[in-house]
Amino acid sequence: MVKQRIIEEASELFGRSGVKSITMDDLARHLGISKRTIYENFKDKEALLVACINAFHNDKNEMVFGETGNVAEAIIFMLQKSSEHRAQVLFNIMNDIRKYYPQVYKSHLNRLHVDECQRMEKMLQRGIEEGIFRDDLNPEIIAHFFCKHKRDDLFAHYDRILDKFSLVDIFENLAITFLRGVCTIKGIEIIDKYKKNK
Repeated sequence: MVKQRIIEEASELFGRSGVKSITMDDLARHLGISKRTIYENFKDKEALLVACINAFHNDKNEMVFGETGNVAEAIIFMLQKSSEHRAQVLFNIMNDIRKYYPQVYKSHLNRLHVDECQRMEKMLQRGIEEGIFRDDLNPEIIAHFFCKHKRDDLFAHYDRILDKFSLVDIFENLAITFLRGVCTIKGIEIIDKYKKNK
């Protein structure tokens, strides 16, 4: 499908060379298609950027909520499938959007914040029902503050430690620490087994 190919190739180019430096002409040349074909699928560069971010977001959600056993196993599956290259591409794109397209960044992140909060709330509720997460948690409160912190600080502060740690290592450490805090003994055993076999 042409639209999907444009999103995939644009994501790679934006992540590698920077959002600002890649023009629609560059993308058309790279894809071997006309610029008109790109504009038939995307109104403008901003619409293409949003589609690229949505694709990353949807892939992550499919990994977490795909065909896995319980919630802890689903999150561990996502951690195992995390790719440093993919994480770096996403980081580079989002960082450039934050700098050069602040309105797109703000409106897109606000929308994603609502989506992520709802998904996380459902995930926490499911984990409580499965006996993986503690039953004294308030999923709505935890989801709101976890998502807000992630939204506000992710791109503003990670650049300070990127040279020292990989994005996958940073994400895994944050996820494991968060999980251990909300897990029952049953959930902690699943996490410890993952860490031991890693």
